[in-house]
Amino acid sequence: MDRSDMITDDILHAFVDGQLSEKDSAFVETWLNENPDRAEEIADWMAQNADIKEIFPQSEYEMREPKAGTANVNAAPKSVLIQIAAALVLLVIGASGGWILRGENTPASHTVITASLVQEAITAHAVYAADPHRPVEIAASEEALLIRWLSNRVGQQMIAPNLENKGFELVGGRLLAVSEGPAAQFMYENAAGTRITLMAVRGDNGRMAEFRFENNGETNSFYWQDQNLRYALVGDIARDDLSALATDVFDQLTAG
Repeated sequence: MDRSDMITDDILHAFVDGQLSEKDSAFVETWLNENPDRAEEIADWMAQNADIKEIFPQSEYEMREPKAGTANVNAAPKSVLIQIAAALVLLVIGASGGWILRGENTPASHTVITASLVQEAITAHAVYAADPHRPVEIAASEEALLIRWLSNRVGQQMIAPNLENKGFELVGGRLLAVSEGPAAQFMYENAAGTRITLMAVRGDNGRMAEFRFENNGETNSFYWQDQNLRYALVGDIARDDLSALATDVFDQLTAG
């Protein structure tokens, strides 16, 4: 029996995340035995998860309940990045100069969420931008698959801005688990090997935000949000250079 059309990338990611039933897992294992090329790729995904667990042994995983009769392909593990961010939230709030949305009164809870998300984006950047082996889960050579997969997991249509005119080419992307839920991370690299990352996560309050700048040592970041998504652009580059990139990204995301 040909199983090729029955195995999707979402199913494979759910398999790696341990989100399939015992029966479905056995089915995927059989299929992988028949498809050694994909089995090698899945082994790389599992090795990446193992590396993260080794670096952050206190990670806790939280699964969402799947709908009856379906695999839980939209659930995502809650990353240890949340734990790191929680310890730094108050420092971020104090050092950032305020996270003020358009309008005079910003709820304190939103301020904390914003600061936490930016710190999570910075931490994720530090973890993956320095990775010489598996900086992304899906490479830019499979951009259509990357966009489709991340859009499905985050629950909003994703766009990978083109920054080649600024000297940065898309490396690829990955799925993150942050305090607000699944998030997409796109990674870019210039000719010198410098990497920047763009994180996007759903935002349900529908309030437009101005650009906000955050500095964390050598790392700079800009945060903003539109009606549906919150964004953080992060890089170990000068503020002015990152600001120009953030403006370009914003223009592309809001075009049309």
